[in-house]
Amino acid sequence: MAGKTKSGVFTDQDVIDANQKLLDAIASGDYATYSSLTASDLTAIEPESRGHPVHGLAFHKYYFDLYSHPRMVQREGTRSLIPNVITMSNPHVRWLGGGCCSDGCGEGTAAVITYVRLDQSMPEGDVEGGGPTTKTMSETRVWENRDGKLVNVHFHKS
Repeated sequence: MAGKTKSGVFTDQDVIDANQKLLDAIASGDYATYSSLTASDLTAIEPESRGHPVHGLAFHKYYFDLYSHPRMVQREGTRSLIPNVITMSNPHVRWLGGGCCSDGCGEGTAAVITYVRLDQSMPEGDVEGGGPTTKTMSETRVWENRDGKLVNVHFHKS
């Protein structure tokens, strides 16, 4: 996994693994893991911000708090029978800085990962009705090597 390394060198797979861990934290509402993988100075542009850039983690923490609030969890149709699943379709990693080559050697100071995000869910209220749903969106995340640890510093979701 993409924790601290002695050499500070990461592979494409390290970036993909870190990104999936972040997406799993989002799907499960695990803010502790989410915040350990994201920079405190994170920037983002996403539909939830109506296309406006947001800075820091407070904007995102609101959603973690909202969906874990007891009144929200107890509302009909908001609980899931099975956990939400987020999958990356066709992830592609590109390294920036540090003179990295195209073989995924990870010697750059930052990596950009692009993919189509597939969010699958089965709301409790939909068991008899529509069944599972899948939402898709294009997502780009920038991961930076900070002191030998991969940290998500920016993302754009549309």
